[in-house]
Amino acid sequence: MTLLGLIIFSFSLNLTALDSPDKIELIINGQEAVFDCQWQRADSIFTELYRIDSTDPAGYLYRAAALQAEMTDKEEDLHGTRFMALCDSAKTAAKKRLENCTRRDSAFCYLYLGHQYAYRSLWESRFRSNFSALKLGMKAKSAYQKGLEVDSTLYDLYLGLGNYHYWKSVRSGLLRSFGIFKDEREKGIKEIELAADSSLFSRDAALSALLWIMIDRKDFDSAIALGGRMLEKYASGNTFSWPLGEALYNAGRYDGAYRNYRNIWYHLLHNNTGNYYNFIECAYWLYKSCGELGDKKMMKEIINEIRQHYEKIPRKTKRRQKQKLNYLLKQNG
Repeated sequence: MTLLGLIIFSFSLNLTALDSPDKIELIINGQEAVFDCQWQRADSIFTELYRIDSTDPAGYLYRAAALQAEMTDKEEDLHGTRFMALCDSAKTAAKKRLENCTRRDSAFCYLYLGHQYAYRSLWESRFRSNFSALKLGMKAKSAYQKGLEVDSTLYDLYLGLGNYHYWKSVRSGLLRSFGIFKDEREKGIKEIELAADSSLFSRDAALSALLWIMIDRKDFDSAIALGGRMLEKYASGNTFSWPLGEALYNAGRYDGAYRNYRNIWYHLLHNNTGNYYNFIECAYWLYKSCGELGDKKMMKEIINEIRQHYEKIPRKTKRRQKQKLNYLLKQNG
């Protein structure tokens, strides 16, 4: 065999279908680690995708997704540069793979292209520019649609489309009222439900999306039922504690909200995470829950903790949480 033949042969050995069972299992396992807030474990699992196929965009994409989830959880732009580099690599790998692959792999490439645009959009909306987030969201939608044109049975694509259709409709406000944007909320929900029922590896991500939609629609009883199931499955992290607490409080189930926020509170205190955004957020809602229950002892403990930590809170966090922090500081300890 010639040297060129050896190189081509070696490359082909490392090129496997994007929907191979080994890859799907790694993606699911990595996502489970993300939902449990086990960031390093998730990164290690997703890195294994390189070992199976160094040309697969998923190896880059889902490492970026784990960084995105960690930054969202901690409400801080901790890994912006690395996150963007991984998104760039996923985009490059997907476009390269599209040059010569099966229709099924093409659909996966469009899925991954759409996801990296969607992750960038979320990062922009949280830490940078809403205008850039909108443009990236539209690029994500376009990629998902191209994927469905290639293979309509890759139901994971519907999660991305559903999120776009629902939240675009919610946030378009007056533009929707004037007919500039369609109201596609119901369409978005049906698409996400399809992903929850039939996708290869996006079921729990789709259920998470539906949970936040239930809260947005003030369907708190459904949100409590779903959030409780998800928290039971992913008990190590706070991914589902936050939406569950919000649903419980807004449903007037203050005892449940109190227990939920108390668990987050002690986790933040005992693990010394330095995450003062969530420290203030949790303190506020725990204090409000205690107020509804008349638990003055716990209310005093919360205010004392806030005052003891005040000097350690970064100035930027004080600005972002100004309203809730000022409310807490005005209370009697």
